[in-house]
Amino acid sequence: MFTYKRVIRCRNMVEVEVYQSIKQVGKNYGGRGVNKNLSRAKQKTANQIRTTRKWEQIIDCNFDEHDYFCRFSAPYGTFDDEKKFLNHIRNFFDRIKRRADKQGLVFKYIGFRECGKRGKNWHLHIILSAPIAAIAKECWYYRNGGINFTPLYCDHSYEKLAQYIRKDITAEKKDDGADDGLSLGGKRMMASRNLTRPVVTVKKCSRRELRKLERGELMEPPKGFFLAKDELTMHISDVTGATYYFKFRALDAFRTAKNRIL
Repeated sequence: MFTYKRVIRCRNMVEVEVYQSIKQVGKNYGGRGVNKNLSRAKQKTANQIRTTRKWEQIIDCNFDEHDYFCRFSAPYGTFDDEKKFLNHIRNFFDRIKRRADKQGLVFKYIGFRECGKRGKNWHLHIILSAPIAAIAKECWYYRNGGINFTPLYCDHSYEKLAQYIRKDITAEKKDDGADDGLSLGGKRMMASRNLTRPVVTVKKCSRRELRKLERGELMEPPKGFFLAKDELTMHISDVTGATYYFKFRALDAFRTAKNRIL
């Protein structure tokens, strides 16, 4: 049995996972294989937790309290087909990118397209930097459709936002087999390829550190951070035992948010 410590570093957040594995990191075992320790329901929950954490990390690595979560809406009934709205978004992105390139700006985004229950009020939710959001506002065709900007939280807590942009919205099934982003089960999420990813390091966890965790002792936060969350996260496996998870947030960001509230 091997015990590892995974450290994930973002701009304003550090996450640490301590876990045990029957496989050695860096060694080829002939494929990833299937996790047989979890039931389907538990596996789904574990996947949701991992996905939320992944996108919370990516948001923190690329955006901050100066940036915006935006909604761009088309007037009711403008689009009766998702493919037409998707093509409109692609043209919208092309216009933004051309203007951003002229100004020497980098166009990054994370978002998803969505429609109301009646299928006629299509809109786009998207996270943008402040300069790009200003450009996007000028590029959106439908002034009467609605444009809303919400600043990101100054404490850099993006867990709920990550859950929101990853909510399980699926499209209708296509019979022609075309790869147009509308296949059954396909997420309506959209993200640029130039997003900065967190720095991840994995190394062996010492027996002493593992014993402390097993006794219920908390992990010491890195300098300049405070403990925001600790838990036994995914599950307790009969094979590998417990998985320990710690989330640390930057003290400076926390103090800034607290001062603004006061």
